[in-house]
Amino acid sequence: MTRTWRVYGAEGHRQRESFEKSYTWDFSNEKEGTRIIEVRNADKTGTNDYTEVAITCDTAEKCYAEFMGQLTDGIFENRRTGKYEEI
Repeated sequence: MTRTWRVYGAEGHRQRESFEKSYTWDFSNEKEGTRIIEVRNADKTGTNDYTEVAITCDTAEKCYAEFMGQLTDGIFENRRTGKYEEI
């Protein structure tokens, strides 16, 4: 299952992560199952207002848990984020 979110910058600011090049991480293994994180930045989205994060896991709940982890301790750990929305 894949779920995708847009993460915007803090109020009045562009998303700092969006200035980086897009990338994909695949942490899948037999023990934990599927765990793929695709980060789409301005080179793919055409805007610095947000970054799109597509997460593929075995269940919708695991996708959401992974996204929340990335929002606080992963991709956006040192970034000022604003609202986010699932697309």
